[in-house]
Amino acid sequence: MDNKKNEPIIEIKNRLSIEDFNFQKKSFSEKNLFTEILDSTPDYLVVLNQQRQIVYSNQAFKNLLTKVNDDSFYGKRPGEVLNCQRAFINPEGCGTTEFCTTCGALKVILSSLKGEEDVQECRIIQKETNEALDLRVWAKPLNIDGQVYSVFTFVDISHEKRRLALERIFFHDVLNTANGLKSYVNLLNDSSFEEIKEMEPIASALVFRLLEEIKAQRDLMLAENQELAINLQFCNSKKIINDLINLYKNQSISEEKVIEVDNDFKSIEFISDEILISRVLSNMIKNALESITVEKKIKIGCNLLNNKIQFFVHNPGFIPMETQYQIFQRSFSTKGVGRGLGTYSMKLITERYLKGKIYFNSSEENGTTFFAEYPINFE
Repeated sequence: MDNKKNEPIIEIKNRLSIEDFNFQKKSFSEKNLFTEILDSTPDYLVVLNQQRQIVYSNQAFKNLLTKVNDDSFYGKRPGEVLNCQRAFINPEGCGTTEFCTTCGALKVILSSLKGEEDVQECRIIQKETNEALDLRVWAKPLNIDGQVYSVFTFVDISHEKRRLALERIFFHDVLNTANGLKSYVNLLNDSSFEEIKEMEPIASALVFRLLEEIKAQRDLMLAENQELAINLQFCNSKKIINDLINLYKNQSISEEKVIEVDNDFKSIEFISDEILISRVLSNMIKNALESITVEKKIKIGCNLLNNKIQFFVHNPGFIPMETQYQIFQRSFSTKGVGRGLGTYSMKLITERYLKGKIYFNSSEENGTTFFAEYPINFE
């Protein structure tokens, strides 16, 4: 990743002094028709000053913050209150890293403080829990006593985005595989015994792929609902990788492409859930193959780091910086709207269930490498 990722990307406005902030907050604290109307709104709403600090919140927003029993969120910025991972990278807080350039919430707030209304969508990965939030955000300017404020409203559309994404993935990926299988079945009617024997491995691979795609979507839904059960067993890194390579060799996605095993690949025994590990690594391999053209190659490897096993998949391509900032976020895909929850599911399963870690490096000089680390002993 770029070493400059922690540098502020917008003009930094220091937060107001306690005295000045309390003066602003007081102008919204008195109960009147204005605040009563805002409190009756079911959507989450806050009023922000020029420094993007919360000076007022409606009752719905207060109810959302179940862990906050006081007014400690006043003076903070939205990302800090919603526990956005990016909000704690820089000491200046929410909205001050390169990651924030793609944040819909920051964009609408800045627009409103310039006197323009705006509406966008915002994706947030929460710190510590890695919970994903998909929000629709609005902001309007509000002028009071010569001061311009931002009325910032948001609603949680996570279920809507998740449903749409899962539906599109199911219809796109599963139907593609089913149609391929159907084509082979139709060929069987006009084929000789020798031809049938030649097509059998490909047809079997398509059946296996179809079942795996259905299971992957099932596991993702269970993981998001915190209902995914893990099955611990002794695993071997070489067996897992060899099985995946054999799987992808018979798929169209790897046609005229090379899957290479790193020379220093280690055969390591460890305890984990082999099916879930394979699901994660399968996504890594699939994404790498999709990112290269014919006659190019991807490289798969495995290392032992202290008491952890590290898998990696490398491809020669470069991920643009704007895309890098959004990888691992639910509903984001380089393949188009509603396509692919691969990187998100990799991170969710690895970090919530397998006590592991997912990350990547990407540069024009060295290409892109995704890493997955897991403990040798699952404790």
